Amino acid sequence: MRVHTGVMRAAQDGTPDNPPSPATPPRRAAAGVDPGATPATWAERDEVLDTLLGPGAQVRPGRDDAGPGCTLVGGIGLPWLRDLDFGTNWLARAASLVWPDDVVLEDLSYAAHRVMHRLQELQPARVVLLGCMPRGTGPPGTIRRYRLSGVPDPDPGEVHERLGEAVGGIVDLDHTLAVCRHWDALPDDTVVIEVEPAESEFGWGFSQPVEDAVDEVLAMVRHEVSR
Repeated sequence: MRVHTGVMRAAQDGTPDNPPSPATPPRRAAAGVDPGATPATWAERDEVLDTLLGPGAQVRPGRDDAGPGCTLVGGIGLPWLRDLDFGTNWLARAASLVWPDDVVLEDLSYAAHRVMHRLQELQPARVVLLGCMPRGTGPPGTIRRYRLSGVPDPDPGEVHERLGEAVGGIVDLDHTLAVCRHWDALPDDTVVIEVEPAESEFGWGFSQPVEDAVDEVLAMVRHEVSR
């Protein structure tokens, strides 16, 4: 039996009711500047979350000039469900940092088939997907990194089921992976970084174990985009 952690969005086609709230886009790294440098805003990330987005808001989609060959860092989160909203809220914090010109940070917290269409439009050369998933393979805060090339392809029956749920409005990381992989929307160079959640009840903010994993996930993402 597969674990189902998704939430239902209001729109029947899986698209969020309201467009993403605008937020400050990632700043570009100036020539000669180490993009791995961490400005003071990361240390003040709680204030960034409160003032930049507010509870339940979404990160601005990727830069308008993004095109084929970029590196996409995509987060998937479930609004108002504490740790399960990791993907969106981690991106909100990371959006205030300096990233290389070819890196796009984008919230992918919408239906799997819509994510597939976005990937087909963007045509990234590399993808890093972030989320919190209850796998039960370690204590809360455990970070898992894996490449899709090492994971068996999803069963067509599972893909059909997940696609039907996605069209009905269900959103989560596993639905996105199954649908996008089945239709080859993800590049070969795709890495998934997951965190084991501690709390998934209605509320705002991470549990302490997941909060403690935030900076390590940042270091891992920095490594992935610099390869």
